[in-house]
Amino acid sequence: MREKQPRLLLITNEWPVLKPQHPQPSAVKRRAEALQAAGLSVEVFAFRGRNFYNYAAAWTQLRPRLHPGRYDVVHAQDASNTLLALPKRVPLVVSLVKRNLLARFWASRADAVIVPSEQIKQQLRTRTPVYVITPETDEQAATERLLDVYREVLS
Repeated sequence: MREKQPRLLLITNEWPVLKPQHPQPSAVKRRAEALQAAGLSVEVFAFRGRNFYNYAAAWTQLRPRLHPGRYDVVHAQDASNTLLALPKRVPLVVSLVKRNLLARFWASRADAVIVPSEQIKQQLRTRTPVYVITPETDEQAATERLLDVYREVLS
């Protein structure tokens, strides 16, 4: 019998951005497609996070949908996107690309943190479990690692 895959919500402010100078799908779009191909139920909540009003509107729009009956895990693709998942109702994974005071704050509110390097992991100094998925990791290995992170958060 196959293990039940988690229902995932990806929160991003970079989806889908196809511009003449960037004809490739965004990294988040590729990641969502890879996770769906791996059997996850993936929903993406995309918004333009350029100012306070956009975040407030996105938070208001997302809140009614953000509950354990709909999702098992929420993955904020950037530290600032974590705002939309708070107060937390569903286990939260946060991707952080750099270490700073704000990153430590978001990391302390998450159930797991994903960083792009071992150096950032060491500098983060948080009690939250931190996992490294480097940009050089191929798509299949990154997808498998994400699946492991989601399962660990849910166990």
